[in-house]
Amino acid sequence: MTNLNSTVQGSQAWNSIFRPGSIFRKGYSDSPRNRSYVIMNSVLYHLHPVKVKRHAVKVSYTLCLGGLSFFLFILLTVTGIFLMFFYRPTAINAWDDIYALRTSVAFGLLVRNMHRWGAHLMVLSVFLHMARVFYHGAYKAPREFNWVIGVILLTLTLLLSFTGYLL
Repeated sequence: MTNLNSTVQGSQAWNSIFRPGSIFRKGYSDSPRNRSYVIMNSVLYHLHPVKVKRHAVKVSYTLCLGGLSFFLFILLTVTGIFLMFFYRPTAINAWDDIYALRTSVAFGLLVRNMHRWGAHLMVLSVFLHMARVFYHGAYKAPREFNWVIGVILLTLTLLLSFTGYLL
């Protein structure tokens, strides 16, 4: 048993999983540099910043509007792909396809309504998120580039919502 433990713990896989700074390894010194190392080398923690200010995690009504917008985007993508299989956007076939989707396709009406309400909620959440960013002044230096990307995404969301309304 001791030989097996030493063989496993000496393997390359063990060293890559339990390397210093890994989330699985305990005993590294708690310093800002090591915390940054752990976050930058972990896929799970890579999405979050190294340091978070105390007021940023305070629960409020506008918490997670960006995350909600992203979730609604994923929902719209999945339901939109599903609806593409059943809907032809032509003047001749549009009404018949929607009627068949409502009556003949299992959960067709549910998916269509999820897509419709998800689109409305996404426009609302993106608009509220941008209003919150503007209200808090998060568009100022050094985040001007984030603001430009956000305005582009807001414009893209409104244009895609309009094209979906036309369909």
